[in-house]
Amino acid sequence: MLVAVLMIAACGDKNKGEGGKTELTLEEQLYGQWHSSSLAITADIYIDFKDNRTFELYQQIGQGSYRLYKGTWGLEGDLLTGKYNDGESWATAYQIAISDKTLTMTSKNDTAEKSVYVKAEIPAEVKDGCVPVVKSYVDGVPAL
Repeated sequence: MLVAVLMIAACGDKNKGEGGKTELTLEEQLYGQWHSSSLAITADIYIDFKDNRTFELYQQIGQGSYRLYKGTWGLEGDLLTGKYNDGESWATAYQIAISDKTLTMTSKNDTAEKSVYVKAEIPAEVKDGCVPVVKSYVDGVPAL
């Protein structure tokens, strides 16, 4: 019986890294609010990836109001895809990498197109002042 206890203790949790901390999956690291720090377009973007696989994207182009786009997202391996609330898919899928609270998204259509986001809470003034839209009815299309 002592041998069995020692074997269980020695094996431990396979998801624990150094210091006994549980390592998060890529999906778990993606959850939360992000703010653009480097984009292929001139815009300011906040995006919230929720753990129920929905997202809210707040995008400001120029000096206008932020526009709110909603939809669902999926992750297979490191490939991120999504659909807007009108059922239309994102313009491309993105290969993602997350390191030290930085999210890098590389377009599958154009590998030179990279967007970088940092973990940051979406300010109340962005949420309160946004214009909710349905993607298919808007002239200024969202970044994703």
